[in-house]
Amino acid sequence: MPKRVCVIGAGAAGLAAAKHSIAKGLEVEVFEQTNSVGGTWVYSEQTGCHSSMYQDLKTNLPKEVMQFRDVPFRADLPSFLTHEDVLEYLQEFSRGLPINFNQTVESVERSGDKWKVTTHHGTGISEQLFDIVFVCNGHYFEPNNPYKENNFEGTLIHSHDYRRAKDYVDKEVIVIGAGPSGIDIALQLSATARKITLISRKATYPTLPDNITQISQHVKKVLAEGCETDDGTYPFLNDDVLRVKENNQLVSPIFEHVVHAEYPDSLFFIGLNLVTITFPLFEYQVKMALAFATGGAEIPDRKVLIDYERNQIEHQKTRGLETRFYHLLQSEQWEYLARIARLGNFDEWPYMKTIENITQYLHEQRKSNVIGYKNINFKLSEDGMDYEVVRC
Repeated sequence: MPKRVCVIGAGAAGLAAAKHSIAKGLEVEVFEQTNSVGGTWVYSEQTGCHSSMYQDLKTNLPKEVMQFRDVPFRADLPSFLTHEDVLEYLQEFSRGLPINFNQTVESVERSGDKWKVTTHHGTGISEQLFDIVFVCNGHYFEPNNPYKENNFEGTLIHSHDYRRAKDYVDKEVIVIGAGPSGIDIALQLSATARKITLISRKATYPTLPDNITQISQHVKKVLAEGCETDDGTYPFLNDDVLRVKENNQLVSPIFEHVVHAEYPDSLFFIGLNLVTITFPLFEYQVKMALAFATGGAEIPDRKVLIDYERNQIEHQKTRGLETRFYHLLQSEQWEYLARIARLGNFDEWPYMKTIENITQYLHEQRKSNVIGYKNINFKLSEDGMDYEVVRC
């Protein structure tokens, strides 16, 4: 009898976990609390919900970098996509998968050598036993707002709840954070808002619209009149199974950001990492997890699994990163992908080198041309191992 797999969440990570599990001959059930696939890529006018999409969003990475292996985006689409394009891609990718919609996972508990998964749905409560659990409910659902305790006299929202620039006509706006979402939102607001102040240590862009002012500092706190600078949760898992630390920024105890250290052949977390290429990374993580679950690769010694967290915290310190950035990969993602391929005993995707080259090219373009880099299109060579830049 094949092992039974529970996948929590039908976003991109959950779909990858389901598809690869089925390919291994496993019996799969996917539980999705909303009525559609796509997770964060499902746009909603409602705020405070699953969606982080805003109306005119374009992806920060091109389709050539985002695709699952052997499943390219439509050839007629530009390199930088709308959220509708990505959702359509995920809907097509999900066809035929066993997804239970409008079912919320209430608890995941150990029961003998299996996992008892309790779900809530329109007709009541259900319990099922599974051999393997993939937690794929994402880190974009619950917005992390370090400034929620404040007495600001204006309106304060997280980027998770931003929808459109026209809501800010002739307003003065402070954007805290100059990462991909922060700079993208600031550029959109420049067409409608009277003044935008972009505050972040990363706010060092050489060319921005005239109504955007950059302050390259950290925001210490939010005050009544503005800012003062200084010069994920997993409710269904008990604390004895999983701990979430550092203001919900560190999931513990997890080996290589994926494998539960105490249940390395049955409990896995996909997509915890920050500043990565996402879809291809999800596939690598799923393949390593399945190798551990099915005997396709040797699971490291328990001491190696347990010591990973302490070692990773120390490693991040050498990068100048606080513990709350435990899951951040950024420039180290390529070495990480190669490492989990070795751990999972599977061959690397040759095209990953093209993905790395395009990503590094865009990193430089974003620094020098943050306003126009999304007008770039990429043309791949026939074998996909090289690319050409086509500007619109």
